[in-house]
Amino acid sequence: MFRALVAGLVFGVLAGAPAMAQANEADIARAAQLFPSTLPLKERHAKVMQYASGQLGTAEEQRAAGFALVGLCNDDQYGPSCLQVGHSFISLGEAYDASAYNYFDKACGLGEGEGCSERAILELDGYAGNAPDPQKALAGFLKGCELNNGPACQHAGWSYREGSGAAQDFTAARGVYEKGCRLDAAEACFYSGFYKRLGRGGPEDNAGAWQDYVKGCDLGNASACNNLGVMQEHGVSRPADLAGALASYAKACEGGNKNACNNAGIFAHYGKGGPVDLAKAEANYRKSCELDYAEGCYNQALMSWNSKTDLPAARQAAEKACRTEHVAACNLAGVMQLNGEGGPKDVASALVNYEFACGKNEGIACSNLGAVNYSGLEGNPVNYPAALSYYTKSCDLNYAEGCRSLGLAHENGMGQTPDPVKAYQAFQKACTLGSPNGCHKQGFSLYTGAGVASDPQAALVAYGKGCDLKVGASCYNLGLMAYFGQAGAIDKAKGRDYYRQACELGEAGGCERYGWALRDGEGGASDAAGAAAALAKACSLGRASACTQ
Repeated sequence: MFRALVAGLVFGVLAGAPAMAQANEADIARAAQLFPSTLPLKERHAKVMQYASGQLGTAEEQRAAGFALVGLCNDDQYGPSCLQVGHSFISLGEAYDASAYNYFDKACGLGEGEGCSERAILELDGYAGNAPDPQKALAGFLKGCELNNGPACQHAGWSYREGSGAAQDFTAARGVYEKGCRLDAAEACFYSGFYKRLGRGGPEDNAGAWQDYVKGCDLGNASACNNLGVMQEHGVSRPADLAGALASYAKACEGGNKNACNNAGIFAHYGKGGPVDLAKAEANYRKSCELDYAEGCYNQALMSWNSKTDLPAARQAAEKACRTEHVAACNLAGVMQLNGEGGPKDVASALVNYEFACGKNEGIACSNLGAVNYSGLEGNPVNYPAALSYYTKSCDLNYAEGCRSLGLAHENGMGQTPDPVKAYQAFQKACTLGSPNGCHKQGFSLYTGAGVASDPQAALVAYGKGCDLKVGASCYNLGLMAYFGQAGAIDKAKGRDYYRQACELGEAGGCERYGWALRDGEGGASDAAGAAAALAKACSLGRASACTQ
């Protein structure tokens, strides 16, 4: 279970490993000559390992080194040699696990914490026909931790965290993780910081979490780098540092942390901690998606869909995220499937994805289902009751455009008598939620008294919101009201400026009236050239009356 996490000197299949199973007289003589007993144990062990690892010597000398390594353990009781003999047997495969266990056990008894940890891993997983023994494994991890082996502390933390070999105990887990971090076990630093950040197993300690994450990141733990970035981004324990957060996210992403790749993508996309870099943003989102992070897939899909740069990739990413039940991605996948973007039309799949997302309270998906039923899109029959139900749910979920669509449906009657009161209520909510055209429709209702008492002053406010949100028709209506004093005193200068704004937003009537104001010098100085340009634009936008002036 933990084999891939073990820290320490592991040489793989040592060149001298076969000699530990069988040695001849030549091996014995060669070992005595190369590694005389007069050498101090530490020096002799180091020399043996150079040969046994294949760094030095002939094949025969390397074989002799394997025999000498066993001798250092069995005859000289040298713990590091016992540990390496155990690793060598592990490298030979499961058939040698019992031998490996014995040497790890011996190393542990000689004070090698890593030997205790390695023995415990075999006990935890089960070896040589022995059933897994989590209690014995935990005891071994704790012994290794007591002997200051960082990975052993880390593994003991796992046992306490998961309730393996003992009842789940976050306090104990936090203690051994903290010690493991002090002993330079990178993953222990991550968990020690994580527990301190959450206040799990003890009091919240953001300053301590910061220090543990820094150390874990320096030791190469990508999750620690990511969590450090989060603290830097949000100014937890220390002032916010966006550039530092970006560096932490980038390092974590390089280390394969899927969350960090997505975070680095967001920073590059929106210019946080550095300049906007759309290519880097897309690359980071893509890597996050490749690492199976649904949010990264969704961000990749949304970015590519908005820019129309790689619609097939966008669709694939949206569909991938949707398969993990990412509701926003399911809606986007539905949009692309319904419209045939990035691949063939797939109306059936689109409707399934809309239904799923709406069922998970994704307001825009409910609105999209309303549109399908209201208009009978893609061969689906018109179904006004279903449309009303979906639009209502979308609005109840505070999706602004869903409220606007609900207002239009009530305004048009959906095959029944129009209901201007409900229409106004929906437009009002749409505007409150930030729908530009919802504000315009609210303003129109207030001006005309449709579903609400006529109130030109309130209409000005609603139109003002619509104009600020770049609705040309709202700016145009504000111009009319100011120009003709429909909500107060006549103010042709203000009216002319609203006409200008409307024209800039592509509103044909605004261009025409702006041209008239410039031509006639109303609300400001006359400008024949400007008038001609405005009227020409109005004509190009389909305002026939402007074409002959």
